Amino acid sequence: MIQRKALSPVIATVILAGVVLTIGGAIWSYSLGAASVTADNYVNDTLDMLYEMQERFDVEHAAYNFDNDTLRLWIYNYGEVDIMVDIYTTINGDDGNSSFNQQISSGECKKILIFFKDPITPQETIAIKIYSRRQNVAYYTYYAQ
Repeated sequence: MIQRKALSPVIATVILAGVVLTIGGAIWSYSLGAASVTADNYVNDTLDMLYEMQERFDVEHAAYNFDNDTLRLWIYNYGEVDIMVDIYTTINGDDGNSSFNQQISSGECKKILIFFKDPITPQETIAIKIYSRRQNVAYYTYYAQ
């Protein structure tokens, strides 16, 4: 009589090895994807901070034209990167008019017109706040004359 040995230990070992390799591959794939996303986010955040530090702008001059109720601003971008700014005005503590999405190239001094619905009188104060897309802010106060 011939004795037959079962192959079950060999088959069990092959199946167990396959399961371990499959789970290991899934974990490796997930960790590789997570590491890539983390690295990309780190690089993008670092570049954003670098651009934020290279961004420099200021109001060079302001003038109000009483004939057509227009505030003229000259904003100088003396930083190393192009900027996009939003301009908000406040007249004697009340909200004034605004101007949005003003693109100013590096090294450019751009003239921006802000039209007022209601005329202002001499001796009124216009507070000007300029916000960039990178969260930098410039303040300027204009005294109408």
